[in-house]
Amino acid sequence: MTTTAVKPVVREIEDRLDSVGWGLLFLVSGVIMLIPDAPRGSWLAGIGVILVGITITKWALRVEASWFTLILGIVGFVTGLGEMAGQDVPGLSLFLILCGLALIGAQVVRRPEAG
Repeated sequence: MTTTAVKPVVREIEDRLDSVGWGLLFLVSGVIMLIPDAPRGSWLAGIGVILVGITITKWALRVEASWFTLILGIVGFVTGLGEMAGQDVPGLSLFLILCGLALIGAQVVRRPEAG
């Protein structure tokens, strides 16, 4: 398979994983809405699991994945678990800290471009 033939295949895998992620998001949202006594934070934790799972799947398949999506998923999961446990987790603060660390870390490990 040539390099030019690989790009459409990779793009199709990306599109399929994105569609599966959206499908799971709607599925989890609908199921949790149907559960009258669902614990507070369960929706957020479920969405976090989906975002982290899709990101890890993309990396495992060597498809481009977003650090932003991973961070959003981790924060959602941790914040949702905290709410389910009755704790007030500062999700926005955690999100901002992780975004800052990701931006700094990406520059630290980035190799200089040959020029």
